[in-house]
Amino acid sequence: MTETDATKRPLQMPEHFLPQMERVRAYLMLKDMVRNVIIHLPKDHLKQMKIFASRHLHTIEASRLMLIVEPGLDIDIKGVVKQIMKDFGCYVITRRVVIDRYEKHENYVPSCMDPALMSEVTKAFTLKEPVPQAGWLMFDHPCTLREARCLQQDGVLPTVTLVLMGHPPVTPKAVSNHTPPRNFFQQDYEGLKFAYKATSNEVHITPEDNIETIATKCFNAVRAFNAGHQHIRQSLNAVGAPAVYRVLLLGPRGSGRSTQGKHLAKHFGLVFIHFDSIFNEAKAKDDDVGKRIRKYGTSIELRGEVVKRRLKKKDCLDHGWVMIGYPTNGNDFELLDAMSTPPNRIVFLNMDLETCRKRTMNEGFDLCTGKTVPMGSGPRVVLHPDHDEVRRDYEWDLYFTEQLAELRASAGLSAIEIDGDGPFDKVQTKVQAAVIAAPHFDIECCAQLKNVCAD
Repeated sequence: MTETDATKRPLQMPEHFLPQMERVRAYLMLKDMVRNVIIHLPKDHLKQMKIFASRHLHTIEASRLMLIVEPGLDIDIKGVVKQIMKDFGCYVITRRVVIDRYEKHENYVPSCMDPALMSEVTKAFTLKEPVPQAGWLMFDHPCTLREARCLQQDGVLPTVTLVLMGHPPVTPKAVSNHTPPRNFFQQDYEGLKFAYKATSNEVHITPEDNIETIATKCFNAVRAFNAGHQHIRQSLNAVGAPAVYRVLLLGPRGSGRSTQGKHLAKHFGLVFIHFDSIFNEAKAKDDDVGKRIRKYGTSIELRGEVVKRRLKKKDCLDHGWVMIGYPTNGNDFELLDAMSTPPNRIVFLNMDLETCRKRTMNEGFDLCTGKTVPMGSGPRVVLHPDHDEVRRDYEWDLYFTEQLAELRASAGLSAIEIDGDGPFDKVQTKVQAAVIAAPHFDIECCAQLKNVCAD
């Protein structure tokens, strides 16, 4: 150990540090730091961790890519690889390069291919400077499931595995149940898909796609995977996500925040909290807070106390929550952020004023069922009482002129903004991806995330 030996000091993470770490999502860097130490096994662990932190504090982890091409797919794979090299600046490791070095190894036995020795040679390539900093790309290696397992055991692990395949047609009946023969340089497609299913992302290729189009699809697939927005057939890869989601869904009246929040809570098993409901409930209770609300009216402190009491209940602590309607300004946000269980996910639903106005004009209230339904859908449907014209215009004017700027400033770069004007399913998918994603990349366009300060 070095002079900075931390094992002799009782280190304990202060409890108030944990919510902030969840909010800025520091788990990704800590996870990669531990993995880096385990794989490289340095003599000085603390020095290695300091070097890793200094290199990765303001940068993105180097890409480690693997390409698996479906048999029979007619594309210029070498041209695609060259284009990906330009996009990511990584080094290419091919099977021919590995074989050339493998045959020069001192333990090489002619006419005998040892997967473990090939894995050792491949690992030497990945550890040779400057490959660890620039990243690497493999596109025809490994070729068998056994070779893939040896690479995984030696720590040669891709961050993203791109499976290039055509759009799945109606499968005709096979002539034979036997797998067609392969040569030494052809990959076991199904076996490798199974071996790397944890990091795989399918890229569908059409006959009309040229090299630039295919490379762009691969680029977007890598960025989307890093952001947590993966293929629908995969399980969710919540990299660095906390065990309990505490989500703030912010937006103007008419942006669909209530409907989106309910479906989000149902999908992740969270508690849905509407501030107006819990505030009215607290106002009706015969306790200290209820009496103060009825006597003195609402205030920033009382609103914060109502929210604090609700978030401390067992269901919110155990399962997490999705809240709408609060906070509405910077002071509310400071009180919420100072609580013991502050939000660790902040999502803005952006929508222009005219679209919000049209949506609220079409919302009605069924006097029999008490549900929100479209206007004109029944004889007992009236205009929703919450959509009073004077109240709506006041709330919209306050939100777009003052509240939105304060909330964006308070949330900072840890918030993700989503366009709420679109089909419900598409917006819900973006919201779910924003909740599980690390905020390095924009969910939709796969670009580096930037905090937008104006509509």
